[in-house]
Amino acid sequence: MTGETEEEGFVVRVRGLPWSATKEEIQKFFTGVTIKSDLDGIHMTLSREGRPSGEAYVEVETEEDLTKALEKHNDHMGHRYIEVFKSKKSEMDWVIKRSGAHQEDSLNDGCVRLRGLPFGCSKEEISQFFLVNYLIFY
Repeated sequence: MTGETEEEGFVVRVRGLPWSATKEEIQKFFTGVTIKSDLDGIHMTLSREGRPSGEAYVEVETEEDLTKALEKHNDHMGHRYIEVFKSKKSEMDWVIKRSGAHQEDSLNDGCVRLRGLPFGCSKEEISQFFLVNYLIFY
């Protein structure tokens, strides 16, 4: 096993899960695959609203388990087909840190998204808008 593989572990990204899917159902989907740390090796991601996103990351024990997991690509869970992709531990950690309950930390970067602005709106007009509204409320 190479140093790079040891660092990144064996991880698959699962997409297309029913929103009601549980870790137990994901474990059952991957029957025959050894999931690292049992249910603790399944990391379900959440949307900005804190709801299930339909995606998860699954850590598996060995390269053989990774191959078996990838063979589940396009298999069905209920009426849904599930996509399975090879991933990396670093990607999994990055996504989990920024999803659902953990996203609060990444949202404290002072960024505001604006929609519906006129096409010709300038930075100065946006700045003036916030200044005027700040003065009105305070």
